[in-house]
Amino acid sequence: MITSKFEFENCKSKIKYNIIHENIPLDISPELMRAIEYLLWYVPDISSIQSKDNEMVSNPLYDDFTFEEIAKYMNLKDEDILFTETIPQKIEEYYKYEICPKKQKLVMTKGFGETKTSATLRHIRNAIAHGYFTVIENLLIGFDYKTAQNGREECKAIFKIKPENLLKALKNLDTELTTEKLVKRGLETCGYEVSHWTVKKDSDKAFDLSAQKGDKKFAIEIRDFKPSKSDENLYIDHDHILELISLFEGLFKDITPILIINTSLLSEDSKDYLLDHSVIIMDAKNIKKLLAGRDILGEIIRDRRN
Repeated sequence: MITSKFEFENCKSKIKYNIIHENIPLDISPELMRAIEYLLWYVPDISSIQSKDNEMVSNPLYDDFTFEEIAKYMNLKDEDILFTETIPQKIEEYYKYEICPKKQKLVMTKGFGETKTSATLRHIRNAIAHGYFTVIENLLIGFDYKTAQNGREECKAIFKIKPENLLKALKNLDTELTTEKLVKRGLETCGYEVSHWTVKKDSDKAFDLSAQKGDKKFAIEIRDFKPSKSDENLYIDHDHILELISLFEGLFKDITPILIINTSLLSEDSKDYLLDHSVIIMDAKNIKKLLAGRDILGEIIRDRRN
């Protein structure tokens, strides 16, 4: 978990710098140039036609999981990160004119309902787009400012990071940070053994994951349905439910099917239909409970017996 353990660097070899680029254009490493390309066009949930939706980035229920993974890719520790409503002037002044080249830091504000990952990507993108950044030794240093109603510029973010680590994090947003990895982590937190589906004698039925705890075995299907545009209630089309039932039918008697739904809604009729076919339904809130160590799957099974 990201806490409030942020601390200043204990550094005796600070480097003075100016945010204004002395040599134009700035000498940029291939890693930083690649990271800039990702930030400007390709990272999820930004105002770019090239950007794709990514639940792992935008859904507040997955916020801690996703950002902690991003922090690992960037080699950032708890004491290197601060999310705050406002950035105190003493922090802004500490980094504005001289920096310690040995430590990375992230100091960020968040918009209402915004995730930590979305806020981080937005602030770094803004700083680069507005030119409020520079490179000192092997560090990318930047500030994101916003003009307040009184005309004063308010500091909304400060970052001091290694471009190669940022690039690693950006590349893994769409490849490693997946719902499948999230579900696997949540189940393992609650003591389940989880692996990719490898039941050879039922090769026609390809599920995403298999899980086991004690004598209980599960086949897990993860779906990110897109609701029908003609359906004003934005429910999953019932034809998709029929397709799922055909996938689950004939499953071994000792294996319980689980449907993980990431975003869309199920009508009451669809829920009843799945339950009538002994399919356990779990959503983002259930996965968050698993990540917190609460075995909600075990609770659902117990409730079914009662």
